Amino acid sequence: MHELGIAKDLFAKAREKAKENGLKRITRIKIRLGEASGVEEGFLRHSFMDHILPGSIAEEAILEIEKEGVEARCSDCGKKISAQEAGLSCPHCGGKDIEIISGKNVYIENIEGE
Repeated sequence: MHELGIAKDLFAKAREKAKENGLKRITRIKIRLGEASGVEEGFLRHSFMDHILPGSIAEEAILEIEKEGVEARCSDCGKKISAQEAGLSCPHCGGKDIEIISGKNVYIENIEGE
């Protein structure tokens, strides 16, 4: 379950941002979860709620996890391709060099606090 390690890294960044902004308590954490990240939302939520947040400055925080869709770009023609269109080749030019440009990362979009 690599989600626990990811949750720890994300929370370290949230604490750092809270400290930079003089927050004593984090009340909301909003995470963007890329559909192509390989991270299971349920395990990530469990990691936060049961292992990371209890006893921390975000103990009572609301955890929001929003999915980010996959978008790709063909390196041959430069056109953007949705996840539905993406396959082994570009539907526009037939090119084989497809790069995922969004939906592969997990990151904190924002935090709120007091």
